Amino acid sequence: MLKISHIQCRVNNIKKAVSNFEKAGFQVEWGRNPKNSLNAFIWFEQGPFIELFEMKWFMSPISVPLGIIYGNSMHERWMKWMDQREGLIDFALEGYKEDIAKQDNLQVVRKEINNLGIRTSKVLNGRRKKPTGEIVTYGFFSMSPRELPFVVSAYSTPQRPKHIHHSNGSKYIHSMSISCTKDSSEVLNAILKDNVKLNVNVDTVFKIDSITIEGLLEKIDPQLLHGANLMNKEYILLEKKGEVLSEQNVEKLKK
Repeated sequence: MLKISHIQCRVNNIKKAVSNFEKAGFQVEWGRNPKNSLNAFIWFEQGPFIELFEMKWFMSPISVPLGIIYGNSMHERWMKWMDQREGLIDFALEGYKEDIAKQDNLQVVRKEINNLGIRTSKVLNGRRKKPTGEIVTYGFFSMSPRELPFVVSAYSTPQRPKHIHHSNGSKYIHSMSISCTKDSSEVLNAILKDNVKLNVNVDTVFKIDSITIEGLLEKIDPQLLHGANLMNKEYILLEKKGEVLSEQNVEKLKK
């Protein structure tokens, strides 16, 4: 029914975060004009992308009208984005098939989720102006409880860059590990159909534990990642064996 659209990484300073992720070897694309943009994207060859975003302190009161207009679920989501510290804090789902993912069909997706007994907000439609001047529209709604992901439409026009080159070798997101309650785990099993493997640990507190990236050739300095735990599965295996990323092992990973 649904697949992972993207994973959100909250940062305290978007300009510093973009600079640091670029130093870490990622190609980063601004969401709007860099002078005033509060978000940026790390795209991959396929599958989900990572959104870096900043929430200003004065944006907190916006949760009140959002709750009145779109429902308490949207209020809870906004406060989740406001309350969290830096790091991976949320993720979004979208229709598994291209037609279902279109913005015009988002109400249909919401109705199907409601029919499963899952509470949601109303659909909020938004837009942004890219640095190129292109206007991009989209829609999304929140699911309750707020530890569940939110659901988005595809962008009005495809946004994945034609040419993506991460100097650190990253190709695509292979898997993601999260912790959540048993009830939320059952909901995800019911609605998620994805090539990206989702490892779920049952716990009382929601968190995104890590993202495993295919092709990542180096262990990145954590200070550059603003709380995000990004790993390479081959590197993890080497560490468990007590090996290091020698030039020989790096060549193996490239293949």
